[in-house]
Amino acid sequence: MGVTADLRRFAAGAPHVLVAEAPGGTAARLAVEQVLRRRGWVQAFGPADADVLAVVGSAGPQWTNFVDQLWGQAPYPRVRAHVGNAAEADMALERAAGLLADGGALSLDGATDHAEHGRPDDQSQGHEHLGGGGMDMPGGVPMADRGPDRDGLMLDQLHVPLGPVLPGWPAGLVLHATLQGDVIQEARVQVVRENGDVADFWNEPWRRAATGESVTSGEAARHRAAAHLDSLARLLAVAGWADAALRARRSRDDVLACSPIEVTARRVCRLARRLRRSRTLRWLTDGLGVLPATVAEATGVTGPALTASHTGRDVRARWQAWLDEVTRSLPTLDDTAPLAAVDSGPRGRLGAGGGSAALLEVLPELVDGVELAGARLIVASLDPDIAGLDHSVEGAANG
Repeated sequence: MGVTADLRRFAAGAPHVLVAEAPGGTAARLAVEQVLRRRGWVQAFGPADADVLAVVGSAGPQWTNFVDQLWGQAPYPRVRAHVGNAAEADMALERAAGLLADGGALSLDGATDHAEHGRPDDQSQGHEHLGGGGMDMPGGVPMADRGPDRDGLMLDQLHVPLGPVLPGWPAGLVLHATLQGDVIQEARVQVVRENGDVADFWNEPWRRAATGESVTSGEAARHRAAAHLDSLARLLAVAGWADAALRARRSRDDVLACSPIEVTARRVCRLARRLRRSRTLRWLTDGLGVLPATVAEATGVTGPALTASHTGRDVRARWQAWLDEVTRSLPTLDDTAPLAAVDSGPRGRLGAGGGSAALLEVLPELVDGVELAGARLIVASLDPDIAGLDHSVEGAANG
């Protein structure tokens, strides 16, 4: 008993934390990631690896269903914590670590610990829209059926939902994929977001300026640069380059914290040189997820993704476009002039049909015929922001 308690306290000293970000929870996620980095804790890659499930942002009933499924898959001892906003991150994680040392298996947000009573009642509901029919496999994944592949052969097909909680994955995005082996034969986008407005963290300066509020060009430049560094960190994490991802997150936090430009520029330029010289990163991303300029323009893609479609057109061109925009933003981080252009955020044009909405529209075509690992990189290279969608566009995406 004493040895068990000692081992439990030892594990609680550096818990693995799975971050489940709800749309609109960007600020809380950034705060949680800063706490994890400062304490030396590990960000888990899935529920099987998690000691703490940290739900960040506002989680309504629909989102809670997905989180309950994750909670049911986490092993004991475990603690579930809710971080509603950035100010709560430090205290919520500190309390979670304390409870984990005492044995865990607790939910700090009032939710039921379904795992103590077997399979969650709503687990099958989250997958009934997949259309797989027949008997469900454990975990809600339906049994495989059969269908023709590209050569006309009848092979097993498996219908798998990707998201809405995966490392480096856009919060609130579900990609319903039909797999033959590890190749995606067909994909459909679903957006999981509660009704009502959610905080649009990355586009905040432009939305405030559009209402007549005074916003400086420097504030907008900081949000643009930080947004691209955040996207870059997520792509690097998906690519398996943890050290570079950590450096990108640190630069992102420096930009948002208004650190001196000289310090930030030095770190960013060092990171950019390292990424551009990496043969492995180029090998992973060259020729993947090609988006021609004609298709991008026809679907309303704007921002860095459109710029990339005129150069290399692939995943490599998109992360290089982020680096180019970050580098161009650095000299203007302290610009006090009023923000002039109010209709173009980090992902492109704001409003219905622009920015992230257009990225969601092109996504299924880009992952068609791609292996699962490559599809993860394609999604990360687009990184649509669900919180930035208008509700009219959200409905169209789900259709």
